[in-house]
Amino acid sequence: MKAFISETKRIMALPIAYPVNTLGGYGKNGEVIYERSPKGCPSVLVDNRGAVTATFMSNGSAGFMVKLPSGMEIKVLESHFDISEKKEINAPSNNVWLRLDGKETRIASLMNPRNNINLSPKTRRLVKLGDPLRAYWYTASFAPEKEILLKTAIRLSFVETPKGPALMRQICIINHGKKRVSGQLLTHYTLHGTQRFAYNKDIWYDSGLAVSPSETVVSAFVPYSDAVQIKRLSSSMLKLKPIFSTCDYSAFAGDTSANIIFPDAVLQGKLLDEDSMKKLSRFATPTIAANAFEFDLKPEEGAVLFQSLMYITDKAEIRGFRKNSSAPLPTYASVFNSYKKASKALLAHTPDAKKCAEELGKKTEAKTTPYFDLDLPNDKIVSLYANSLWTGVKELYENCRAHGAKLADGIEIGTRDRAQDMWPKIKEDPCQVRADLIHAMSFMYMTVKNDPDKLKSPLSLRQKLHGMFPRQFPSRWNDRAKMVMNDNRPYTDSPVWMLNAVCMYIKETGDISILAERVKTITLTTPDTPERSGIVGGEKSFLIAEVIIQVLFCFERHVKDSPYGLCQILYGDWCDPIDMFGTSKIGDEATRGKGRGAQVRLSAHLFSTLIEIIDMFETQKAVSLLKTNKVQVDLSHFKYFAGRLRENIIKFGWEDGTGDFPAAFISAIHELKLNGKVPAYKKGETGYTLGSMKGRDYDGLNRRELTAQAFGLEMLGTKREYLTPLEGANDMIKKLLRTMDTLFYRDRLGLVLFTTPIGNNQRSLDYAGRMGILPVGTAENGEYHHAQLFMHYFRLGVEGEENTAWKQFKPIISALRDESLAGPFETTCTSYVSDPEDPHFGKAMYFGLSGTVDWIVEFFQRVAGVKLALHDSKQPDLKIEPRLPKELKNTLTFKRIIHCKKSWKDFVKIPLTIEISRKPSLKNKLIKINGKRVEKAEIPDVSKMKKIRIEIIYPV
Repeated sequence: MKAFISETKRIMALPIAYPVNTLGGYGKNGEVIYERSPKGCPSVLVDNRGAVTATFMSNGSAGFMVKLPSGMEIKVLESHFDISEKKEINAPSNNVWLRLDGKETRIASLMNPRNNINLSPKTRRLVKLGDPLRAYWYTASFAPEKEILLKTAIRLSFVETPKGPALMRQICIINHGKKRVSGQLLTHYTLHGTQRFAYNKDIWYDSGLAVSPSETVVSAFVPYSDAVQIKRLSSSMLKLKPIFSTCDYSAFAGDTSANIIFPDAVLQGKLLDEDSMKKLSRFATPTIAANAFEFDLKPEEGAVLFQSLMYITDKAEIRGFRKNSSAPLPTYASVFNSYKKASKALLAHTPDAKKCAEELGKKTEAKTTPYFDLDLPNDKIVSLYANSLWTGVKELYENCRAHGAKLADGIEIGTRDRAQDMWPKIKEDPCQVRADLIHAMSFMYMTVKNDPDKLKSPLSLRQKLHGMFPRQFPSRWNDRAKMVMNDNRPYTDSPVWMLNAVCMYIKETGDISILAERVKTITLTTPDTPERSGIVGGEKSFLIAEVIIQVLFCFERHVKDSPYGLCQILYGDWCDPIDMFGTSKIGDEATRGKGRGAQVRLSAHLFSTLIEIIDMFETQKAVSLLKTNKVQVDLSHFKYFAGRLRENIIKFGWEDGTGDFPAAFISAIHELKLNGKVPAYKKGETGYTLGSMKGRDYDGLNRRELTAQAFGLEMLGTKREYLTPLEGANDMIKKLLRTMDTLFYRDRLGLVLFTTPIGNNQRSLDYAGRMGILPVGTAENGEYHHAQLFMHYFRLGVEGEENTAWKQFKPIISALRDESLAGPFETTCTSYVSDPEDPHFGKAMYFGLSGTVDWIVEFFQRVAGVKLALHDSKQPDLKIEPRLPKELKNTLTFKRIIHCKKSWKDFVKIPLTIEISRKPSLKNKLIKINGKRVEKAEIPDVSKMKKIRIEIIYPV
């Protein structure tokens, strides 16, 4: 414990080596340091390990969730702040108070010292630590009188033990003044049980007992189950004396006019009902775990309190507790004696706070093998930002805003969100990604009984859905014969993102065997009205390779059915608020998905995905797997499809002009004209558009849209032997990029999504879609980080464009903004308010979507030049082709793990380090692999290597 005092002093004195803004900056080793709390959205740290997630926020909110094998989620602690809504949603479930002795009442919350009574903090400091020992520090100093100076610190962290996970709360009080100081330290947790009944309402039958002044046991039995939710709160202390402990909410909080921010027991410095300390608290009152300790510190003395909140997962301990707590008689005395007996047995068999604290000191694998680490000596803030951003990958994979609501036996998972979130997760935990991919690929719609490729145009909605995927799916569905209500509006791009995830997984791991995994399908109970339909397990099943083929055939049917030979919008593509382009009758939302409006961005995205699938299926490993499993695929058919699709994208989507005309792709084309009539397609007429600079849009205004340009750029640069060379492609690329620079780029925002937003009016609602109510200049109706990253990433891949791509990327880096950002600097936001006349112009908007992080990770990996192809024997497994902008001065260090597939459930972990530097005495570029000079920065086969260190040294 004395070592913790020393660690507290170190954290309090930790210098800000790299200032970001007036809120704080980064420490020498990447520590995130706040000296003032961010406004708007708090800073968040998540520690997710398997079935356990701990969440800590800069405003003092803490969450602790354990997922049982059954899929049930136990909220041991509930966060009281919603970072998506940016508001409080509950009373704090965890708090610590400092109460000083004296004539005047002086109290402050040490989790959030702004909540105080006559004890305002002199200073505050929040320190966020990433791997290998994730923790959030809450520190403050208080000087209420002359010669009194107290410094306090709380470290919240998470530790795993053989008996179950534990949330660690370690507290330190140091007297740095000249006077002796005495007072009280009071702590609290709200610990209700979690059960879920058929009518989807929480209810709990809690019991709690303060077994001793330093040990508390709380439990909840789950009806119709052998499960018992058991929590042990253990306290270990130095220079502190216990005063009371209780599980009785009313004895701690007070009457109904009180609140848990300042409970009556804290205000009065004593428990309201001292008898409650010795009693078993049960269903009649909410169950908490509250403690109080007193201290008396001489100058330079420190007091320490370690508290471990453990959730018991050990099956033997749970069985023992259930058996020992069983009361022979239906009386309070019998229940009390049995519960006390069970609690004492539990204490004897599980680790206390001191032993839990010892676990925190153990080294972890991440310390020597980071999954992602970037160092840019000539742009240190950017690399520190990249690393702190990576710390949030675990959180975003589980807590993307598209995930969360209860669905079937789990929660809803956004299809395209989960697909992109898999990209960084592959670098950390490919085993989980493999399992999640197999599950996600089992939700393909089967809505047509006969041969779907013999259907005639125009296709009905039911026919279009065959081979599609729903907007979201349940994370767990135990009985697929049981109907589940689901959001079945198919964002048309959902299956395309899933195919991208499969391809990236195979490239980065070499695990081609996933293509041979067999998955189920689903059907709709009312396929003609998917938005009101349930889903149920289908009779058919396919290998994942066959699912991919079915998806491509589905899109080919859509393209053939389209008057433009492009992908149809249905219920919405990546900017789904424009889904009224998918209606068959203008302004009639009941006909969404029944029309044949087309999306240029999706068409270009599908083209790139087709090329990616063809490349993969042509590898020797894939050819062998497909043959072994008797999977028939005519790649020449899909090669022709890709070529025709590209022709149509350019024919109907590319808009050019003379002089300084901002040439680019339009975004969407409706099936009908503005007057509702069918265009003379054979004469070259089209329906109204979105994203035209020739007055063709639904409102007559000129505008361009970003995502069509991003995927169009990637398409224009794609070359294959089977594709007819694209005449004028280089000129089109130059024009498109010039439009980016002159029309889209804003110094403070980066690239806007719409150069002219969509108006908030009825015409927009009728002709475009939900975007008509999305406030002009906010989120997708202005600037959107996720969309920007598409273009930054693809532009970075264009020869000679790395400097401009870097310049236009940097405005979205939060750590390069001042405190007017209105949010944490160490992580990304979703978008900026983009209307200069808006009073919130330039401020960050946060609503939990994670795609930006996924693409930023890939952007930095492309800067480092990492290219993996572990699946293709004709390519090197690893190739390094750096794309460094000039301002980085050819200096970079990048580290990650390569996961090479070993068996169906095991991967070989190979640490990769890339070091790029300059040397004045060098005449020519020098490349070394593991110290040996080579001609190229590439490795044919990485499977036998234990580690990889690639050095690229440039002459100055």
